[in-house]
This record gives sequence, structure tokens and C-alpha cells, in this order.
Amino acid sequence: MESTELVSLCSDQDTARLVLRRPPLNFLNMDLLQQLEKHLDVLGDNPPCKVLIVDSDGPAFSAGLEMAEQTREGIFLLLERFHRTVRAVNAFPRPTIALVRGMCLGAGNELAACCDFVFAAEKASFGHPEVKIGTIPSMAHLLLPQLVGPRRTIEMILTGNFISAREAAEAGLINRVVPEDQLDKAATDMLGLFQGLSTPVVALALQASRDVRTRELGTRLRQAESVYLNQLMDLEDTAEGIRAFLEKRLPQWKNR
Repeated sequence: MESTELVSLCSDQDTARLVLRRPPLNFLNMDLLQQLEKHLDVLGDNPPCKVLIVDSDGPAFSAGLEMAEQTREGIFLLLERFHRTVRAVNAFPRPTIALVRGMCLGAGNELAACCDFVFAAEKASFGHPEVKIGTIPSMAHLLLPQLVGPRRTIEMILTGNFISAREAAEAGLINRVVPEDQLDKAATDMLGLFQGLSTPVVALALQASRDVRTRELGTRLRQAESVYLNQLMDLEDTAEGIRAFLEKRLPQWKNR
């Protein structure tokens, strides 16, 4: 039994809301991902809700995977758990909405990108800074090209630079930028569009709309995991980058 609630679930006949509760940056560790997956299992294949909202507590949506758990011994289980959780979000049989406040980085951005709608506060920021700390995204190369195109994807992954919520909306990474105090209203307004519609028809429309993304994850995710686990984690620079991040210092690259 988990001693700390890292993800809460609040559900009624209209809305199921999952809230990440590991402030301030909501790093995704094994315990949080396990709780997230457990809540999705509880909701099941035919939930009574009309939409699923993925929200966060604290000043950030999520700054990515927990760096302290990205060890040679622990990374396989962490990556497997994250990918299984994201695939469960992608397969959820109701429209999914991510509400983004603050930073949405790395695996946090991948989690949001798997949602059908992303609404972001005006001060939100998005990015994949993994390359700056000696790692690479595990899924961004599969998710982002469909949203922002291959060139913008490469730019985000290779530079590690952040983009603003406005830039993210213009690029197609998110749906809408709203004042932070209007995020819940944006989700409620979207819910209103689905009320009165046939639930099984919406489910089929979702299935068709997600087809390319689902096939990409199904056929290429294992290959991506192999690159991450069998090539990236063998590099000395990756180990140095993770150590430097945890020790709050600049990495000393050896280029090997």
C-alpha cells in the first residue's frame, strides 16, 4: 500500500480527474506512475464519465521522469512503467484533456501529448531538455511529428530549448492558451460539447482519430526502448549527465 497519495482520482458521471500530486515539479517516479496506472484500471474500459482530465498540483504540470531513478539498474522498470501508463492514457475510451500549468517537460510533455486536447496557462512552457543532461526523450520522436511536424520535432529534441505556451499553440503542440484561472472552464466548455452525443459513437471517432498514434506506439515503442536501454545507458556521458543533474553542477562530457 502506498503511504503517500501521488495521484488523486475524482470521478462523477461527467468527469474523471486525475491530479499529479508530487510538487513542486511533479517528477514522474515509479510510485506515481503505478498509482496513475491503477486509477486508470479502476476507471476501466467503459467508464461512466464523458471526459478524462489530467491535471496537476503545484506550479508545474511535470518536469519529466525522476532523474534519481534513472540508474542502470532501475531505468528498465521506470521506462516500462511510463510507457505502459502512457499507452493506457492513449487508449482511454473517452476524450482526454491535459490542463498544463507551468513547466511541461520531457516525459511530462509526452504524457500531455498523448491526450486528445491540451489547454495551457499563459505562463506554461514546453520542451525536451533531455539532451542537455545526457539523455534523450523516449517517445517524443514518435508523438511530436504528427503534432508539430518533423523539423520542429528535431529542433526541440536536439536543442533542448523551451517554447512558450503561445509558441506551442502556434506550432500545433497544444490546442489553446487560456488564463490560468480559466483552465477549468476551458475543460468544462469542452465537456459541454460532448454532452448529448452518443458515447459509443464518440468512442469510435476517438479510435479512428488516434489510429496513427496508436500504431506508432504499438510498432515502434519497443525499438525506442532498445535504443534507450542498450545504447544510451551504455554511454559514459549519460551517467555523467545524470550525476551532474543530481549534484546540481555542469556536466563534464567525455564524448563517449
